[in-house]
Amino acid sequence: MEIARLADAYTARARLLPALIVALPLGVATLAWSPNGVLGWGPIWALVVWSGGTVLLAEVGRDAGKQKEPALFASWGGKPTTRLLRHQVTTNRPLLERRHTKLASLSGIAEPTAAREAADPHAADEVYEAWSGVLRDRTRDRKKFDLIFAENCSYGFRRNLWGMKRFGIALAIAGLVAIAVIPGLVPSARVMPRLGTTALTGAVNLLLVICWSFIIVPAWVRVPAEAYAERLLEACERQ
Repeated sequence: MEIARLADAYTARARLLPALIVALPLGVATLAWSPNGVLGWGPIWALVVWSGGTVLLAEVGRDAGKQKEPALFASWGGKPTTRLLRHQVTTNRPLLERRHTKLASLSGIAEPTAAREAADPHAADEVYEAWSGVLRDRTRDRKKFDLIFAENCSYGFRRNLWGMKRFGIALAIAGLVAIAVIPGLVPSARVMPRLGTTALTGAVNLLLVICWSFIIVPAWVRVPAEAYAERLLEACERQ
């Protein structure tokens, strides 16, 4: 059964897929040890699916990312949308003022002036976060605001994957070690085609270790987070 038929698009991409990537080294190692046995895994996979295994993985992926999200935002100087609404960091004051006026009108919450923001940044941020919440509620139509939804999926995927980084590295290394010992323990694995399977699966897990170590970092998560914030605020023009 396809993942898309088990969950909506956001859950499948942003929650379930990161959890499956974390577990991938175990599947790759199992393939290396038993390349012919995977043909009989269909019933087992179906049992896992229908017993709620995919839902559990999706929830694990979500929780891992959400737990580390506050520290992530703090390291960036605040939530991306909030930061883009601040007087002190804007690079386009006319556009900022236009958005402030629009958001104040939509929410019924008065706009913090630059002086008020400077005097009490926390209070101003609370207003900006409230504005963002109102705007999110008004842009939940995935078809009408497809770019916002796409960036939100991308951010959720990267955030949740980064949130499980420690487990991802541990499983990738464990899978790599499990594959590396095969030639020494299984004589048939020292000749082709079994040797080729062992080498290929080992390369996959090595690549995963490299990706977890050098690609899946906070800066990688920040790219779609900033893009999502920009697309969300652009929606002010369509309200």
